Amino acid sequence: MSRTAQLGVFTIILGGIVLFMAIFPGAVDADAIPGIGMAQMLMMLGGIVLVITGGYVMAYAILKQGRRLARDIGVRLGLTGLVFSTAATMADVLGFGTHIGEDGPLFGWLQAVGMLTGFVIAAAGVLVYGLPPKETPES
Repeated sequence: MSRTAQLGVFTIILGGIVLFMAIFPGAVDADAIPGIGMAQMLMMLGGIVLVITGGYVMAYAILKQGRRLARDIGVRLGLTGLVFSTAATMADVLGFGTHIGEDGPLFGWLQAVGMLTGFVIAAAGVLVYGLPPKETPES
């Protein structure tokens, strides 16, 4: 396995650890305040970005092919998913959410679904990026 592929695997694992620690802060005894805070939301997004970036690095290291339309579409689809996930997660903080109270922003079920949907879109972008080219028969 090349160094680039190893970097991709490391980035995926690191992103998974960061995402797990952000979603379940009590697992590492870091649950200091009730509810969810801005740092916790940013860590969730950071974990998702690391997982998706590691997937792209891994696909690039394994395939090492030139530019193709499918790869460009895969990159754009992945970035669209990350933007969608960021907008859904930070909706209350950015001002277009509805759960801002005296306790600060609330991470509701609709935001969780939006974050997960954005992750699925970004993961689909990684899959499109990593598709092997079709073999065309020569005539």
